[in-house]
Amino acid sequence: QGSAPEPSSENEPEPIRIIALMFLTLLSLLAWSVAAVPSFIVDLDVDPEERWKEVILYFKDLGAIEALTRLDQEHAPATAPYEVQQEWLNIVQSQLDEDFEGEINGWVKYGGFNMTREYLLSAMAMYEMNYPHFCSGLLAAMPDGTVIHGRNMDYPLSIEMNGKMVGYPEITVDVTFLRGGQPLMTSVTWPGQVGIHTAMRFDGWTFEQNTRRLGDDLRLNTAAGKRGGKIFGLLARRIMERVPDFETAVQELWSANLAAPMYFVMTGKGPYEAAVLTMDRGGVHEPSSSPLMRLSNESSTWHLLQTNDDMTGVPKDPRRPLENQRLEGFVQSQVSPEGVFTEMHGMFLKNDATVFTWIAVPATGFHRTVLPHETWALPETPAQVGIAALEKRTFLATRPPVPETSAQVGIAALEKRTFLATRSLVPETSAQVGIAALE
Repeated sequence: QGSAPEPSSENEPEPIRIIALMFLTLLSLLAWSVAAVPSFIVDLDVDPEERWKEVILYFKDLGAIEALTRLDQEHAPATAPYEVQQEWLNIVQSQLDEDFEGEINGWVKYGGFNMTREYLLSAMAMYEMNYPHFCSGLLAAMPDGTVIHGRNMDYPLSIEMNGKMVGYPEITVDVTFLRGGQPLMTSVTWPGQVGIHTAMRFDGWTFEQNTRRLGDDLRLNTAAGKRGGKIFGLLARRIMERVPDFETAVQELWSANLAAPMYFVMTGKGPYEAAVLTMDRGGVHEPSSSPLMRLSNESSTWHLLQTNDDMTGVPKDPRRPLENQRLEGFVQSQVSPEGVFTEMHGMFLKNDATVFTWIAVPATGFHRTVLPHETWALPETPAQVGIAALEKRTFLATRPPVPETSAQVGIAALEKRTFLATRSLVPETSAQVGIAALE
């Protein structure tokens, strides 16, 4: 293995580093005042056992770890039989590298209660063993080709935490991964997860995973996993850490040998870079499955909607046909992050199991996680503008070059650009102005 890149801050005088840390702390506090979803930093240059410590202790103090690890049968979601769970423990174990092992040790070390190694390994294969029917993703391009990614995560959960019944919205957080002192990627996550299901690599691409049921899934997934089929969350994280560009990521995921069928919904920073991948288990693409679908300026395909059935097949529920019919009434010039959010929070896509709505724009580094009870509007506070980040900026009329470094998520990311003539870009977390803002 090659040596890790040296952090750019290593040669800075100590006072500069102290100021930088104070700056990031201030931004984190400001972000809390406008976002119900807490934000954390996980530094990949820190020892794996220690890098999740702040996140783990937050969940522990919140009561989430105690609540999740003492799930009673009345409120626990359906799960695989004990014998099958033991098989999955072996499958997951076979796919762990040294780095993941260290992170698991950290969750056990700091989590307490019943946060055991077995619990964490089972959580990593939660989708492959048991998953709900819903989730949705909407990809829409503005007239200049800038793609906006909207995602609804739907997952029912009911647990008692501190004497109150709660679900996944109450235990959802945003995590920004750093490498070499710079923001590398951001992910929406829950207690005990080290893989990804909703994430964006800064200056690169986004990733969303949705349920695809084909029948007899648990038995077939288990057999595929024992033959080497990959756990999607672990695989996707490693690809996102390693692959900077959209097209390479699409090809790697399209060729992946997975343990379970699913959909991948992805966007990139380039014009019209967006794709929906209908994945079969076992590294094959069945003739009956939908082909790889893309946005295209040439074919005037400026939006794609993926729910939980094949786009070229018969709808299994009314969400896709109803929302597609609604989208036909729009024109491309109406596309904006707020507009995509409005569709994701609308009557055809949002449902009682919706945990969060996530909007991301790889071309600018913008991302935002919105809980079911929240709206798009943000309060007019200093946190909303970060430092000077929130001047009005144009992005629609002419497409400026995107910075080739993670500085795009810092102050440099806030060059003049809007998503519509009067829309302003609002960073949602300290990572978006982060350490790169200090360059």
